[in-house]
Amino acid sequence: MANNTLRAHRRADTIKWVVIFLVVLGLVGAVIGLAVQLDRRTTIETVGGEAYSIGLIDEDGTNKDGDTAIYLRKGISVNGLRCSLAEDAKIEYRIFFYDKDGKFISASETLTSDYDGKDIPALAKTARIQITPTEDEDGKVSLVEVLGYANQLTVTVAR
Repeated sequence: MANNTLRAHRRADTIKWVVIFLVVLGLVGAVIGLAVQLDRRTTIETVGGEAYSIGLIDEDGTNKDGDTAIYLRKGISVNGLRCSLAEDAKIEYRIFFYDKDGKFISASETLTSDYDGKDIPALAKTARIQITPTEDEDGKVSLVEVLGYANQLTVTVAR
């Protein structure tokens, strides 16, 4: 009789530990799943050099013909907007801000250092960037130079 009671206790202990293990495993899985979902919401996206074209952005935020600078063809989200200059960058840049309807709001001053996103206008939803070389030999940006200048400025946004 004592032997049967001992077996029943061992079986109950085994079942209890299996249930505890499964509950802990489920909790770990839930935490990992939540972390992955949160990470997807705050993914950082880098704007590549292929997003730029040769040209200018006018003081009123519209495209203007010219071959002394490059600009982002399409607006990017201002959510998490950051700009980092390469250490040996030979460029300066301006950020042009637009509202949800694509109407121009304002532009930054000419920037020669990193931009942390603190001065984004309240109504701004998108931005476009113009990059101007400071040491271009002939003063004109060629198609071959676009990627070189674009790669001197790392632009990131939150997705």
